[in-house]
Amino acid sequence: HMSTLSALLGLSRGSAVSVIGCGGKSSIIQLLAAQNNGGKVLVSPTTKILMPQSGNVYFGEGASAHTPQTGIQYLGTAANRGKKLAALPTAMLAAAVQKGYNFTLMEADGSRGLPCKGWLPNEPVVPAFTTHTVGVVPAYALGLVATGQNVLRLPQFLVLTGLAEGGTITATALAHMIAAPCGMFKNAVGKKALIVNQTDRPGGLQAAQKIIDTIQQRYPQHIQNYIFGSAKTNTWTQIPH
Repeated sequence: HMSTLSALLGLSRGSAVSVIGCGGKSSIIQLLAAQNNGGKVLVSPTTKILMPQSGNVYFGEGASAHTPQTGIQYLGTAANRGKKLAALPTAMLAAAVQKGYNFTLMEADGSRGLPCKGWLPNEPVVPAFTTHTVGVVPAYALGLVATGQNVLRLPQFLVLTGLAEGGTITATALAHMIAAPCGMFKNAVGKKALIVNQTDRPGGLQAAQKIIDTIQQRYPQHIQNYIFGSAKTNTWTQIPH
């Protein structure tokens, strides 16, 4: 029996999940939202996301007046001439979360679709009421070259990983990117899980194992829950812990 991703993450009624990192956050949120078993799900950015093409979207004051309904509700403010959905004020989002959704899914980081990133001090934006912080990284990041084509905020990434520009992104570099004190999980709240996504690509499973093994060696006890798999095929494996 294949466990659902929400079960592997240990989500339950009232969970508030902040999804951070690179390479597939939106897909992971869509999957988790779909696994609500007919419940009421709130999806909201703490940064900015592309405007949802389906589901109910409520803006600003409409979001604060909103009552939870069955299905997926997006709450936020319109930005970039309506092309993006941006964060509600934190207090407004916190109040919305209390209204009795089955769970809340927050896109709490941005990577502009790139597989690697360095973080500014105020990123990722993980609210204090988060119960689960879920980091995402694509398996294919392993072996890429450290350039602006692959990395958002390259200067921060190079400091974080110790790589030189144009160097090969190793498993050790990814371990630093994810688990170092200034890395992906630096603002994490609640239970910490890492998802290595996109293992459906050639060599993806081996890459995922190598990334996870290296984090466990370099930063033991840092992350409680490791999962690898593919949002595209919706198949997941949890590392025993």
